[in-house]
Amino acid sequence: MNEENNHPSGGHPQGETTKLSELEQCKKQSEEYLNGWKRAKADYLNLKKDMEQQGREIKEWMSKMFILPLLEIMDNFDRAGTLDAGIESIKKQLEDYLKANGVEAMKVAGEKFDPLKHEAMESVDGDESGVVAEEKQKGYLMKGEVLRPAKVKVYK
Repeated sequence: MNEENNHPSGGHPQGETTKLSELEQCKKQSEEYLNGWKRAKADYLNLKKDMEQQGREIKEWMSKMFILPLLEIMDNFDRAGTLDAGIESIKKQLEDYLKANGVEAMKVAGEKFDPLKHEAMESVDGDESGVVAEEKQKGYLMKGEVLRPAKVKVYK
């Protein structure tokens, strides 16, 4: 005789129904765990990317903090005027170091005054209002961004 017909409910025995229900619960639980793992992995990858970006920003900031005092040394070389060969060689080494680190002097004479790149020290009469008349102190860019604005005289 058929076992199904012997069971009072006419279907699966009670034990099999319980096993199926447990199997479905396990399947749901494993899906929850898998989804949780996927979210955690995505969070980790996002955190890792953010940390790498912060590391690059800190490194760039530290480079700027190291290079800014060197610009004062360059200013002193410029103020000194005529230099002997040994001092000129030191100045050239410093210029090469700055250039290798993405630092370059701005060219400002004759440019339209830009408060993001220039710091007006004084104004003088002239035909070209709002144009840089003279550079008082060099400005520098680092990798295309203003590291230090140029101090300038501006035509009024």
